[in-house]
Amino acid sequence: MEDGNARDFFAALGFEETEIEDGLTALCCETDEDGGYALVTDDEGAVPENLKRAVVFACYTPEGAFAWSAGFKHAYVFRDVWAKPATVAEKVAALRKRREEAYK
Repeated sequence: MEDGNARDFFAALGFEETEIEDGLTALCCETDEDGGYALVTDDEGAVPENLKRAVVFACYTPEGAFAWSAGFKHAYVFRDVWAKPATVAEKVAALRKRREEAYK
């Protein structure tokens, strides 16, 4: 899958590309009104280029501190969990619940 298609795939889910550090970019969305945010990257910390490879969803506090993350076998599994709830807060809660259930 081409890089542009992966960006379009995540843009349709509400993520936009943003620079994170040293010229690296990630896909980002705000998770709350206080400025919390989440990044979606591949397992190497870059923008996913292939929808059939693993992706990581990582939440950060408004101050930029890492809070938690969840990994997904590929982008389609992530989409299936992310796309169901209505609000971003509900989407984040669904991902967190899935993560917690995986560690039981």
